[in-house]
Amino acid sequence: MVSAQALKEGWLDKGLSFVLLDVRPESQAAQGFIPGATNVPERELDQALANFPKRELKPPVVLYDATGDGSAERVAARLIKAGYPGPRVLTGGYAAWKGAGYQAATGKPAVQVVYVPKPKPGTIPVNEFQAFARAIPVGVQLLDVRGADEAAKTGMIKGAVNIPADEIVDRLGEISREKKVVLHCNTGTRAEMAYTILKEKGYQVQYLDATITPNQEGGFTIK
Repeated sequence: MVSAQALKEGWLDKGLSFVLLDVRPESQAAQGFIPGATNVPERELDQALANFPKRELKPPVVLYDATGDGSAERVAARLIKAGYPGPRVLTGGYAAWKGAGYQAATGKPAVQVVYVPKPKPGTIPVNEFQAFARAIPVGVQLLDVRGADEAAKTGMIKGAVNIPADEIVDRLGEISREKKVVLHCNTGTRAEMAYTILKEKGYQVQYLDATITPNQEGGFTIK
């Protein structure tokens, strides 16, 4: 669940990239809707799913109905079943948004769901990572922050150093302060955690936010 205040201040005002779904009937949405919302009435969800953003993009989704009548929760459950994790529902629905005195949009809302992900702070573009990971430049240190057992089982990118994310703080002496440090794990989650630690300690650091699989030959594949 997410409150009207949290939706406005924590999502919309910060310009986050996410999908905002108005699941009310078209006639209700036409009378006013939350800015940026796409109108996908509950009864039309199955048809709309055919054109949803790819599940692999993991788009954050916030849904609202009229008054918190349960339709947003039902749509959220169907989205989870369809492979979209963690949808959030606006507590109290559109009525709560209006009751908080927040701005409403008028006219006809969008009906085609669009999601354009924005790079997270500190991420390195995939094509840039691919270019140097095949021949690591002198000024770059590549850290594989997966567990040691994972790295041994699948192999590592040639030239990378394995320092598991949960050992970063204890092994700072092995990480260069003169070079740009680039991190990867297997999905980006642990790399992001390690990035946060190193950034706070003043390192020049970036991380790969993608699914990557190194191999025993020193190469890798990225999805």
